[in-house]
Amino acid sequence: MKRLLACAPLAVALALASCDGTATAPLFRPSFDAGGGQGVNLHAGGFGEASFAAWKSQQGLPDTKGNGNFALYFQKLTTTATNAAAFAVITGVEGQSFKDLSLSWLNRDDGHCGAGAPRWNVGVTGGTIGADYTVFLGCSHADQTGPPPDGWTTDAFSPATIAAQLTTLLGFTDAEATDIEGGMVTSLAIIFDEGTDVGPGFVFLDNITVNGKTFTKTFTSPGDNGN
Repeated sequence: MKRLLACAPLAVALALASCDGTATAPLFRPSFDAGGGQGVNLHAGGFGEASFAAWKSQQGLPDTKGNGNFALYFQKLTTTATNAAAFAVITGVEGQSFKDLSLSWLNRDDGHCGAGAPRWNVGVTGGTIGADYTVFLGCSHADQTGPPPDGWTTDAFSPATIAAQLTTLLGFTDAEATDIEGGMVTSLAIIFDEGTDVGPGFVFLDNITVNGKTFTKTFTSPGDNGN
């Protein structure tokens, strides 16, 4: 497993590898949102000092249902080196083809967008060698050319963008990149673990979108779970 350049040196749970390639399992209790159990779902939480994630009303863009105008808030109001993180675990994508995966969100311009946080952590079991990997996709390395609403920035990872970064940015060998691209997704999460020593220590995300070969799912509020 390789690490994202400039990625914070914090390991996260749920069998997701740390930026230095080691695995840890810090204890935490996710704060599960409304709905869930069927389809693709998002569960936000956190562990460690001054760190959590939760949906906040009237902080985001219009939702797909209701008038809550939710955005997903991530906070780490401590140093990057502190063993703490905010996270959002996305379930229901296991077994999807990695090469068909595309990911995006809108991030509010007052928050942090670094090389290592917020980032997508994509767990993959390769299709040729069959090794296990974690692919880190950091906010500042996303395609930000999309037309966002005022006050927001689009951060998108298309299959082509992800494929290009495997060797050029993330340091995988050609053989490993081929293994990854032929593999299946085993886990998916958004991690926020860069602290106040490198930025404001928080970010608001909205319209969090996961595209697979057979589905498209956009999270605009906690009410988007379970459907």
